[in-house]
Amino acid sequence: MGCRLCMAGAKSVLFVTGLCPEGCYYCPVSPQRRGRDSVYVNDVEVSEPSDVLLEVADSMSEGVGITGGEPLVVLERVVELLRLLKDSFGSRFHTHLYTSGTLLSEKTVELLVDAGLDELRVHVVSERSLEAVGLALGHPIDVVVENPAVPGETERLVELVSRLAELGVRYVNLNELEVSESNAYSLELRGFGVSRDGRSAAGSREAAAEVLRWVEESGIGVSVHFCPAVYKDLHQYPRRLSRRALATRRVFEEVEGGLVRWVRAECSGELERLVPAGLAFRVGGTCHVHPRLAKLLKSGTLVEALPLSPRRVLNEAPLVE
Repeated sequence: MGCRLCMAGAKSVLFVTGLCPEGCYYCPVSPQRRGRDSVYVNDVEVSEPSDVLLEVADSMSEGVGITGGEPLVVLERVVELLRLLKDSFGSRFHTHLYTSGTLLSEKTVELLVDAGLDELRVHVVSERSLEAVGLALGHPIDVVVENPAVPGETERLVELVSRLAELGVRYVNLNELEVSESNAYSLELRGFGVSRDGRSAAGSREAAAEVLRWVEESGIGVSVHFCPAVYKDLHQYPRRLSRRALATRRVFEEVEGGLVRWVRAECSGELERLVPAGLAFRVGGTCHVHPRLAKLLKSGTLVEALPLSPRRVLNEAPLVE
């Protein structure tokens, strides 16, 4: 369920902390977030639990994916937010959480399940992670193992899937190994190249494909899914932005491809007369109008922005007659 909602852009990303004890060399978390105990919902840094609710509502989300860092470093915060989200949006609001499992215990799982967790996703980094998987399987939640498809490690991944099948795991996600500003140097030191799309490590997709072929041929009873980096950037992320844009669109904005656009111009002449009619909106010394009214203007600026609060401007260009 977590994957289906995510693919539809219906999940908010709840980043609860940048703290993590693991130090994985391929961690893609940005330098601005890594090692900082800060909270973000999607691209918005928040300071109060009520801000989390507001951002989730503004994004028209049907669930959240709780991530980090290692969320269990701030267990009390996670439990508080889980309860708040379920109380506010109802039992059908879907929640999943990512963890390495290192800090997972029987008591921790009970707290998470009692607070409303629907799905636990374990990034297996050690035998302790596998113990955590076994522990979680004894509770009424979906248990997923989610690991990157590291080039050259096909045999290790096949062995992992085999062990997971023996434990009773039903779902495994293989993520294409992402390349980011925070892990690029570390990946280069280990001999990994960058694929032509510039988003992932060369060979990661092929490693995942080998595992998928083995799963199909072996008939092993595990559902294994491959999540390409390009899908997140070109489909999942814009779909999430589109939902937020539609929910927060101002009357002078149009939504296009997950972005919002409007025209900014000097409040004078024809534009001045549109203000009382509610067709132009004065903001400081300028007026904002819908792009479809641009033909009434002799000059102005077309603004394109991410649909955040406040808007994050990406491009500005003069109107062309």
